[in-house]
Amino acid sequence: MKKASSARTGPFKNRSVLQLLSAFVLAASLAACSTTGSSGGANAPATASGEDITAESADQQALAATIKKTFLTDIPVSDLDPVVADAMAAASKPLTPEQNELFKTCLQQSSCDTGRGSLTVAIALENSNSFASIMRGEATAQALAYPQVKKIVYNNANGDVAAVLANLRSLVAQKVDIIVTDPVFGGAIASALQQAKQAGVTVVTYNTPLPGDVASSVSAQVPLALCDLYTEGAQTLVDELGNDKTYALYTGIPGNSNAAAWQPCAKEVLDRAGWTQITEGFTQWTAQGAAQAANALLASGQQPDAIIYDDTTDDFLKPYIADRKTPPAFLSDVMTHSWFTTVQQAKDAGINPKSWLASSHVWFPRFGVTAGIKIREGQQVPAEVPVRVPVVTTDSVMNINSPEIPSRVPASSLLTPEQMNLALAAP
Repeated sequence: MKKASSARTGPFKNRSVLQLLSAFVLAASLAACSTTGSSGGANAPATASGEDITAESADQQALAATIKKTFLTDIPVSDLDPVVADAMAAASKPLTPEQNELFKTCLQQSSCDTGRGSLTVAIALENSNSFASIMRGEATAQALAYPQVKKIVYNNANGDVAAVLANLRSLVAQKVDIIVTDPVFGGAIASALQQAKQAGVTVVTYNTPLPGDVASSVSAQVPLALCDLYTEGAQTLVDELGNDKTYALYTGIPGNSNAAAWQPCAKEVLDRAGWTQITEGFTQWTAQGAAQAANALLASGQQPDAIIYDDTTDDFLKPYIADRKTPPAFLSDVMTHSWFTTVQQAKDAGINPKSWLASSHVWFPRFGVTAGIKIREGQQVPAEVPVRVPVVTTDSVMNINSPEIPSRVPASSLLTPEQMNLALAAP
């Protein structure tokens, strides 16, 4: 399949000189007002410095390979924010046999002690699904890479905002040093984030962008640049399919902050091209919810030219394979490895789906762990480190699939297949 656009192959280089200068000025201003020390608490002391894992000290070949696996395309280290680059450096170091045993032990418990270091890192998950399970594994592997980490604590709210609030407050009461969390419920958890900050806990949010009025409640945030991603993806749909088409829009939980960040950006591009939204739906980001949404679309008789969903679109493609019909084009920022198998089944049936995806950002917790440790070490970390993830064609990354990788794992996880299975099987 044709490459969607040159932006997919060099997403961080397609900028004018003026844009680059502006980016540097912005980065400098963010660094100037960044949080230092141990947490959001101004008087909290920094911990004793441990091993500082940096992009400069990493094996450069391994680092480049990790970056490509992460973003599904080659990106120069110099194009990444230093926090992101250093997180990639830590991720590029395979766990030792001893660390792998700890990884296995930690995932079986609600907390675990590494036998070293002084920091307690809490991994607060807001959902209970395969995506969250792999996120937990990614965060665990990242924490184990740092000798500063003594203890890892977990909790999971199972998609309930009241439980999220209770869990965050429980972590504050436990006097953990660092909390890393994906703030899917956005402003609804602001009070708990503020409580953690006042208690001197370093809170770093990742993946989901925080509302502007909540951002000051955390030590730092490392959000996915969702608007950029879906602006690029929507423009690709227009470039490939033309103007005056139709589309269906899906997300998981009604009112979630992810959809609030990306849907308006996608709609703006599509509206400008004369596209019409014919339906929308919610899946709770579960396989059952996606299947129900796909069946409802099929039963409605509506035939959109494109389906845009912030999770894997397998169930939306399968009916077209069964009927040997040309499916809509697909765009998603989260595809599981089952998607590649489904696409191959379509090709075997003589159907060549048009589809675009971005690397699933299941590895974002790694950025949160690294940023939190840097802050506790007294290093400068910007208040916000947005991460842009490029869009690629499915055809261009079909080769990353492997029978060793569980089908439910989002593409592309940085865990080994063995670690993926352990993460999915964890209680």
